[in-house]
Order: sequence, then structure tokens, then C-alpha cells
Amino acid sequence: MVEALLQSEELLKQQAKSVFERCDLNRNGQIERDELQMLCESMHERIGLKLLNQIDLGRQLARFDDDFSGGLDPEEFVRLYKHLLQDAVGDAEERIMTLMHVIMMLPMPRAVSSGLRRALPPDPRFIRAILASEQLLQQQAGAVFVQCDRDLNGQIDRDELWGLCAALHEALGLSMQDDVSLGRRLAQFDDDSSGGLDRREFVRLYKELLQDALRREMPSPPSRRFARGDEVLAPYLGESSGRKYHALVTSVVEVGVEVLVGLRWLRPPAGLHPEEYVSGNGLDDTLCTRVPAELVEMKTSECPIDQVTLTVGTLEHGRVEAELDRRSPLSI
Repeated sequence: MVEALLQSEELLKQQAKSVFERCDLNRNGQIERDELQMLCESMHERIGLKLLNQIDLGRQLARFDDDFSGGLDPEEFVRLYKHLLQDAVGDAEERIMTLMHVIMMLPMPRAVSSGLRRALPPDPRFIRAILASEQLLQQQAGAVFVQCDRDLNGQIDRDELWGLCAALHEALGLSMQDDVSLGRRLAQFDDDSSGGLDRREFVRLYKELLQDALRREMPSPPSRRFARGDEVLAPYLGESSGRKYHALVTSVVEVGVEVLVGLRWLRPPAGLHPEEYVSGNGLDDTLCTRVPAELVEMKTSECPIDQVTLTVGTLEHGRVEAELDRRSPLSI
């Protein structure tokens, strides 16, 4: 996708415009340093762009800020965005060459052995059954251990673990582990610090790898949607209690893969339940803050049943007319 954007000026401008609108959080028509930092962090996660420190961010901003306004307008941003994409492509090519060198140095063959592939669960649906039975797990892990222990020394070392992860990636979609992650996995379960995993240690590691593969198969929960004007409950990030207070949604902004909800904190009505409101705790309720969407929940109006008056009228044309006392709100 990045290469396609760099080869088409029209596609690049369309993509840059979309990114600009998502990054311009304060809607002032410019991308400033903080907004540029969030963009670079998102591009680091999605396409591997190197993270920039504050000095580098300032340099990039100054390089494309032709009118010295302190930010980038849409035209200036297109040039910066193209430059960031080119940097990401260059970094990716360097990482691929390094990875290929590492793979060529490994004693493992490029193709995972058919015996190891046959020892793995044939389908992700079988993982639940294996994890639910300790006996099945022991049998499965034992068969995989025999296939992975290529040097027959009774241990699974780093290279053999890499082969297992590659097979799990092909068979079950498990994310490939980099060299650092493999080392951490090995050290986590290597109780005797031998540099490898015996059968008992391997069973625990194998169980965790299957759980990781199972989590990839589980559908992700639908993202919660909020609209401007919704009354919600959210934590005030200026304190560490994690308690949720009443707030009003002012905006919903997508930054990369994260959704941020803009909030304005509400005042307690006539001194009622001040502990449920930020301003009741002496905090400034005029602040507008942004909170990750997963921490925000909709506030539903609740009314005690004894405050609702239900009047049943007369039968008219075969139906019962009912009227709710309008003095009390009722949420259905």
C-alpha cells in the first residue's frame, strides 16, 4: 500500500488529506508538534516507521513549515507525509535484509518438517478441546516436543522454538516471534536456566502458545460508538482513582487505530450527589479532555419504579391507552 501511494500523486494527496483530517484534533487547519507525534507513533505501529524524538519532530516540522507558522497546512503536510512514507519504506527494506541474514544463519530449514506440521492441531477449533483436557495437552505437547527436538538432546532450544513458532504461524495464524521475543519466552519457562526447555517446561510454554493462537481466533468486540451530545461516564485522567464521572461528548476522533472521545465534565445539579461529578471533588469542570473510547460508557437514565405513575384509561377501539406521569423520566 505504501509503495502504491508513493507511485501515484493523486492517491498520495487523497490519503494525506484523510490523515490530515484525523490528526488535526483541535481543528485549527494545521498539524502541530503534538499531533505530528501521534501520527508518527501510529505509523510506527502500522508500517514500522522509526519513532522520532522531540528534536527530530521539531526538525521535521521546521523543514516543511514554509510560512513559519509553527504548524503544517494541508499542502505542507502532503510533502511531510510523503517523506515519512519514504522513510518507512527504507526502514522496512533494511529490516527485511537483516531478517533474511538471520534466517540464513539459522540451522533450521526454511520449510518446516511435515512431521511437526502433522503433530500440531489440524484446525483452530481443536485448540479449545486440547486446552480443556490436561491429558490431551500432555499428549499433544509430547508429540510436538519429539518433532521439535531435532538434535535429540532432550531440550527445545531457541532455534527449535523458532521452528515451532513458524509451524504454528502457518497452521494456526500465530504471530511470528522476533528474536528478542523468542529469548524472553525461553527465559520465562526455563526454570533451571539450562538454555533450553525440558518436557515439563515445554508443556507450559506450548499451552501459552495455543492460548495465544486461540485469542487470535476470537472475534474482536465491536467498537463502541458515541455521538456529540451523548451523556456518558468516564474516568477523569487528572486523578488516579479510576472512578467514572458524568460528562458530555463533544467530539469523537480516530487517531490511527485508537478512538478518542472528547469530553466536557458536567456540574452536579443543585448539590445532588456531588461525588458523581468531577466538579464536586473540587476539580475544574470547564476542562475538555480526550479519553480512550474503551474507558467511556454510555449513561442510562434510571428512575425508581415508585416514582412512575401509570394510568390505565378506557378501552377504545379494542386497545388500552396508557399514560405515563411526565413528572418523572423513564428509560426503556
